[in-house]
Amino acid sequence: MNFNINYYFEDIQNNEVFNKLINNKNEVLEIFKESSKIIDNIESNGKQEIYTDNIQENVKIKGNVYIGEGTKIESGAIIQGPVYIGKNCEIMYNAYIRPGTILGDNCTIGYCTEVKHTIMRDGSKVSDLAFVGDSIIGKNSRVGSGVIVANRGFNQSEVIIKDEEKRPINLKREAIGVILGDNARIGSNSTTSPGTFIRKIYMDISTYVYSWIYTRT
Repeated sequence: MNFNINYYFEDIQNNEVFNKLINNKNEVLEIFKESSKIIDNIESNGKQEIYTDNIQENVKIKGNVYIGEGTKIESGAIIQGPVYIGKNCEIMYNAYIRPGTILGDNCTIGYCTEVKHTIMRDGSKVSDLAFVGDSIIGKNSRVGSGVIVANRGFNQSEVIIKDEEKRPINLKREAIGVILGDNARIGSNSTTSPGTFIRKIYMDISTYVYSWIYTRT
């Protein structure tokens, strides 16, 4: 089982908020700890920093947030801070963004989609009628419409997955959804188990090289 950050994410630019999350880190699960620092700073600022005027009627923004310029927030959306939203994102009708979420630039949250405590790299998208919790979504990756990313086991205990040789690995987290590498896809109406790892996809001119998917069993 490979937890190395480079196994899932690459080409991380200095101006990406994601770059702050991998500073001196090697393993992908360490990113959650770094994301908490950004969220804690937003919370401690005690204010709403909103740099866009493209906010439609009936939008509710609660708590402390950072929202970058050029971001569009459509009617009925709810944003519950502390939350970080980058530049030129699109938050579609009736979307619900819950605390602890960090969106990079040019991200999309679909119609009636709920995102909770999730980190999304630049250019990633979660489509309509989906739920994504306690996850990391890679650059230019896509989560299809109707997808449910399960983030807790039935027994509400620490999530245990199995490696290639069926050996158990305790992730030492009670809540974890999916680690979705760069350029990867989850098809519409899928459901992923807690602790699903999908490595990055290497993109060629006309083909995708697909990766192993490790799921909790």
